[in-house]
Amino acid sequence: MTISRLTALAAVFALAVAAAGCGGDDKASQTEKWADGMCSALVDWQSSVTAAGENVSKGDLSKSSLETTANSVADANKQLRDDLDSLGKPPTETVDKAKSALDQLGDDLNKNLQDARNALANASGNDVSVAITAVASSVQAMAQDFQNTTTQLQALENDDTWKKAFENSESCQKLS
Repeated sequence: MTISRLTALAAVFALAVAAAGCGGDDKASQTEKWADGMCSALVDWQSSVTAAGENVSKGDLSKSSLETTANSVADANKQLRDDLDSLGKPPTETVDKAKSALDQLGDDLNKNLQDARNALANASGNDVSVAITAVASSVQAMAQDFQNTTTQLQALENDDTWKKAFENSESCQKLS
């Protein structure tokens, strides 16, 4: 239930990134490489979150299943952060703004995931009815985080170098 919403939000975010534009001179080539790395990280994250939510989306709402899913989402979030960090300093000012927005999104996702984990930790036995409400609230907060980040990324489409980098990136094409 909550993970399928998270997966839907991830898809919306991925589409927004693609719509913002993704890859010549050397600076354009560096921008394209950076954009491709960013999109590749997002594709991998989206796949991991989708896989993590399979049991929950099939109706398995046990405490154990929700905790396993939360752990898998946490691993995906960490991998996304590591992948984005490994890209290094973006080659243009606009891409720097995108990296900042994505870093903030990572922080926000981790905070909301921790809130969901805390709710699950406080659930007694396999009764997760109270925890589900708290998890749903965390998912709504994640939706707002995605919306805020999407707005920031959409503002970047005026940068032609950034737009071309996205258009030329094979990984960015997988997002749409």
